[in-house]
Amino acid sequence: LLSSKIKPCLMKLNNNKSIDIELSGTTCVSLLFCENRIISANVGDSRAIKGYYDKKEKKWSYIPLSRDHKPTDKDESERIIKCKGLIHPYIDDDGNYAGPNRVWIDDELPGLAMSRSFGDEIASRVGVFAEPEVKIFPFQEEDKFIVIASDGLWEYVTNDEVIEIVSEYFMNKDCDGAVSELYEVSHERWVQYDDYIDDISIIVVF
Repeated sequence: LLSSKIKPCLMKLNNNKSIDIELSGTTCVSLLFCENRIISANVGDSRAIKGYYDKKEKKWSYIPLSRDHKPTDKDESERIIKCKGLIHPYIDDDGNYAGPNRVWIDDELPGLAMSRSFGDEIASRVGVFAEPEVKIFPFQEEDKFIVIASDGLWEYVTNDEVIEIVSEYFMNKDCDGAVSELYEVSHERWVQYDDYIDDISIIVVF
């Protein structure tokens, strides 16, 4: 059902000549709350997790609600290689590998660090597609909050750190404070470890 809804949207995107999607695209992770279930649909390497209080262990914990689609995942790499794509990190001027594994048609393009996305027309020629991975999870009384974010958060901040930060703000009923703290921590890590700052988009739901 989701695939049938997405395909017409992709056709509109591909046919809109005012938008250049050859080397441009996006990820998407969305959650549908349906009575006692959470239905997750994910494309790319944005991520959603739910935080809950484990009464038995007497501590906060989490359950991933999505899987990051990376080209090194077995099922993803098999599809890309079957479509004659290449998977390896960026090669610098000295011939050394740098950074994460990426999807390539040749050693120059497109260099996409995920295996599914909307857009990215060049990468779609070698198996990168927008087919969502759909998962269903129970929505239970002990589930207290949800965090949905782009990889700008998850690149340098672990799931455990996110849960630790958000749980403190949950106890104070300060959802906006949780988002601000997550952004500040992530921003500081980018400044510390990298030469640029990636997109940092965050949603927190209590």
